[in-house]
Amino acid sequence: MDICQLRSFVAVAEAGSYIKAADVLNIPQPTLSRQVRTLELELRASLFHRHGRGVRLTEKGAKFVEYARSVIHTMDAALVSVRDNDSVYAGQLVIGLTPSIGRILIPTLAPLLKKNFPLASVRLTEGLSGALYEKVLLGQVDFALVLSPASSPHLTIEPLTNEQLYLIGPEPAGDGGSEIGLQELVDLPLILPHSNQWTRPAVETAAAKLGMRLRIELEIDSTASTTEIVASGGGYSIMPGSLQSLRSLPQLSWQKIVNPPLEATISMITSTKQPRSKLADAAALVVKETLKELY
Repeated sequence: MDICQLRSFVAVAEAGSYIKAADVLNIPQPTLSRQVRTLELELRASLFHRHGRGVRLTEKGAKFVEYARSVIHTMDAALVSVRDNDSVYAGQLVIGLTPSIGRILIPTLAPLLKKNFPLASVRLTEGLSGALYEKVLLGQVDFALVLSPASSPHLTIEPLTNEQLYLIGPEPAGDGGSEIGLQELVDLPLILPHSNQWTRPAVETAAAKLGMRLRIELEIDSTASTTEIVASGGGYSIMPGSLQSLRSLPQLSWQKIVNPPLEATISMITSTKQPRSKLADAAALVVKETLKELY
């Protein structure tokens, strides 16, 4: 197994076609097919299903592609680290953000990164905190901004700022004021992310301390879908207050949760085991400054 085989495999997986991947890599299609086939023989597994319009990953291929991306990313970072100073800000940069942070940060951050690092290939990927946590551990992203990550000996966690959590709904709940006590949420139909994400366990833990059990109607891991359902009268949810500034959101009621107040800490997480390039270090400073300006 070599890095060329991995690059070929990932290119085909992303393009969904050997023809398109060969054009992207600028190599003959027979060469590309031979590299992927050699990889399949070494792994003793079929990585693609063929169909009339191209290919799609098999179950084993879908598992392997994330590890392949991680190896390629680490190799690129290693190559850049030993090049001359003119190229230290070249290579691939992958940054993870939760949807709530991404919707605030990306419109300002993306052009700044391209301006500051024109030689770099920049990718901003969104995911919930739990998924990004795993990607950082696997080395699939250089660093990520997440909400209140769990401590780990394999992660460096740098708290950056706090987020107040709000109840959002089609109309105000309780007495209709700008604040609402946690106890007043007990009978509301709530839409929250899956239990392995930060928001839900934090809210449930706070409720349990008050002897409450929340009424969770739906589990949805998409901020956009949740806000749309809430706006249509499908229930209530709990979101970071910074999202109020987004004009793209539907019209919603926002009530600060008090007694007790619920806060999330936006933190930057990096792997203690994966080497971090000078490009990633410099980009992290840009991200921190942008976050400071917007929050």
